[in-house]
Amino acid sequence: MSPSPLARRLLWHLFSLDTSCVDKPEHHESFEKPGVHLFWVLSGKGVLETQGHQYELRPGNCVWFVDMMYPRMYSPAPGEKMVKRGIRFGGPGLERWHEEFGGTKRAEFILEDVSTIQYTYREISQILKRKATGWEWQVHMILTRILGFLLSSRNLLSSGRLELPPAIIRVLNALAANPFYDWKVTDLVSIAGVSYSGLRSTFYKAHHQSLHHFLQRNRLDQARLLLSDSRLSVKQIAAQMHFSSEFYFSHFFKKMGGMSPSEFRNRLKAKKINLLKNSDA
Repeated sequence: MSPSPLARRLLWHLFSLDTSCVDKPEHHESFEKPGVHLFWVLSGKGVLETQGHQYELRPGNCVWFVDMMYPRMYSPAPGEKMVKRGIRFGGPGLERWHEEFGGTKRAEFILEDVSTIQYTYREISQILKRKATGWEWQVHMILTRILGFLLSSRNLLSSGRLELPPAIIRVLNALAANPFYDWKVTDLVSIAGVSYSGLRSTFYKAHHQSLHHFLQRNRLDQARLLLSDSRLSVKQIAAQMHFSSEFYFSHFFKKMGGMSPSEFRNRLKAKKINLLKNSDA
């Protein structure tokens, strides 16, 4: 399925709905298809192997959220046929969702009621049959609801959360106003209007991570955003993000992101090529 240009830029967009029977091991290469595959097992049992992690696939209250950028192997149990059903989709910021969910290390989600997500499959199927005006937005909203289910299953959506302290709000506003600046904790103390130790402890209580770690992750996100613009050279990005040199920027990016800026761009390019191939198919 080929999403519209608008959906590709702004929305969660659907690539396919699928039901498949696995009666022998199936190996899939990295970037074979774009996006993420959210699937569950209807019958039979098997194993999923990806990035050195193994998951037992079986019917029940589990779904699996699989990044299609990595190689993966689906193997049915001996003498069995495994039938799985899923939704393959993509959208802006998908990498951040993978990071928040734990990536391939935590691809399995245990839900209180898997039928809630199974029902959305039928909802999307009906929308695709009609394709009335605004159907892509309807699909986007359903996929957003699915992601909300996954967040809730991991208790990532805390209920009754207190409002952020004014000091933390001032810090977050400063970061949003100048996202590419190389912020340090000491820079934010005067903005927050509290002591150094007070800011660190208050931030940790509010976000359950250190302010330093938050700043580093935010910096990595901004670097990824700029690297997605092929018009900018790595040197230009390094300067825009206030690194003293391209070397120090590359060192930071590889340390935090696990790959060099050029490797990251090559992966983005491969994704775009696969998107075009799937659009033409």
